[in-house]
Amino acid sequence: MSFIGQFPVRLDAKNRAFMPAGFRRILQQQEGGQTLVVRKDYFENCLVVYPATQWREEIAGVRARLNRFDGNQQMVYRKLVSEAQEVQLDSNGRLLLPKALLDKVGIKQDALFVGMEQTIEIWNPDVAAGAGEQPFMSDSEFADSLKKFMTE
Repeated sequence: MSFIGQFPVRLDAKNRAFMPAGFRRILQQQEGGQTLVVRKDYFENCLVVYPATQWREEIAGVRARLNRFDGNQQMVYRKLVSEAQEVQLDSNGRLLLPKALLDKVGIKQDALFVGMEQTIEIWNPDVAAGAGEQPFMSDSEFADSLKKFMTE
C-alpha cells in the first residue's frame, strides 16, 4: 500500500469528498478497503485517514506499550481512540467526513488530499500553502534537509 501525491478536492454540502481515483484503487485492493478511520493528526493541523487494517496495526502497537495501571497513559490512549471515527467509502467513492473533525482543522469546502504512503492526510489548502506556520518545506529546504539526512 503506497498512497502518494497531492490532490485538491471539493467537499459537497453534506461534507462528502471524492476519494482520489489512485487512492481508491489502492483501497479496493485491501481487505475491507471501504472501511477507513479518520482522526486529527497528532502534531499537525490536518486530518489523517487510515485504512482500517493500518489503524488496527497502529493501535496494536500503542496498546502493546500501554501500561493500564498508569493513569496518564490511559488518558493518552483514551484520547487517541475516542477522537477517531470510522467512515465508509460509498458506492460512488465518496468519503463522508465528520463535521466536528473538519471544524477542528478549519476545512470548509476545499481540501487537499496528500498521500503519506500508508495513510492519507487531508489539509485545509490555505494551511498547506503556508498560511501561518508552514507544514511543507520549500524545494530548497527539502533538498538541503534530504542531503543532510542522507549523509549523516
